[in-house]
Amino acid sequence: MNLVRRSVLKHPSGLEIKTPMLIPSFSSKGCIFPKSIPKPKECEYPFFQTETKLSEKNNPTTGKISEVTVFLIESIDTLTDSMLVSAYDIFHKHIPIPYQNNTPDITFLDSGGYEVGDTFDYSTIIRSTVIDNEWKREYYIEVLGSWPDYVPAVFISFDHQGESVDKQIELAKQLFSRFRGKQLCAFLIKPVSDEQTFRKTLNGIRENINKFKDFDIVGIADKDIGNSVSMVMENIAKIRLAMDDAKVDAPLHIFGSLDPLTSWLYYLSGAELFDGLSWLRYGYFEGRTLYYRNNGILSLGINKEDDFIRAQSMKHNLYYLMDLQLEMEQFALDHDYDKIQFNGNFLKDAYEKLCKIIKKEI
Repeated sequence: MNLVRRSVLKHPSGLEIKTPMLIPSFSSKGCIFPKSIPKPKECEYPFFQTETKLSEKNNPTTGKISEVTVFLIESIDTLTDSMLVSAYDIFHKHIPIPYQNNTPDITFLDSGGYEVGDTFDYSTIIRSTVIDNEWKREYYIEVLGSWPDYVPAVFISFDHQGESVDKQIELAKQLFSRFRGKQLCAFLIKPVSDEQTFRKTLNGIRENINKFKDFDIVGIADKDIGNSVSMVMENIAKIRLAMDDAKVDAPLHIFGSLDPLTSWLYYLSGAELFDGLSWLRYGYFEGRTLYYRNNGILSLGINKEDDFIRAQSMKHNLYYLMDLQLEMEQFALDHDYDKIQFNGNFLKDAYEKLCKIIKKEI
């Protein structure tokens, strides 16, 4: 049984997107909003102009720049392969319009469900109150419709949590119908119930697996298919094998999982694309994810100022992800755990345990 794989997706622009891919994400969720948008003559970066008139009462942070904009601007020259941004942040002017500046080869455009939802990814440090700005499918379509065809992107389906998988597929196909042949389309599976019922969601996936052929990428958040890493690994493997049996070639994208350990573990389980926010919050060091100040001590010494450590940590993390991606690519060719720089024996042991579990259930 071989779950590890590489894929090549051909974008309508002609760009070839190769997996595995580690995708740095940006989100205003949990960030502060230190200032409003400057006047046009003073603004170096353009912001989205909505067709919809939004009331200030119902949109308390619209037009206020999130601190994530600083992170985006500081790292944009280092981001060469990919990034994920939220259409919600673009629409509410929390970040500049990405395609007006330097952009990586491919931009993943998320539907904004994370920003308005009351759930958080595992790398979250403080679970702050969710800011209640207006957000709905029509606003997302407005952002998608403004995206230039010449800027390669992956459009991600709108979050429809609580709907059946069959209904989610139907709604995603409706959304993507006007963008086919222009951008790639990723179907993000959401829980079929507001309660964490992994079995219901997995049953819905199995029952509709053939319909995944209509999408370029199939995605799901790790928190939505398991409450432990081992459970997530098992369910990724089961989904991947079911897709293989149904001859669905679309690669699996695991949302909210970007770090030196879980990205590896989920890659060994059959997933190929990974995104997350941990690279903004922590430091990657020798196969581990550390509190950024400790990472700064180990990497830069004890005399550097905090702002310098944070900026350097982000840049270092991006280079770390590039090296990790290359390491994964090589592993897909030779399956040699000895060539994995960190945690090779641990990863080998985890994969062998996974295979034993899956073989028992086949």
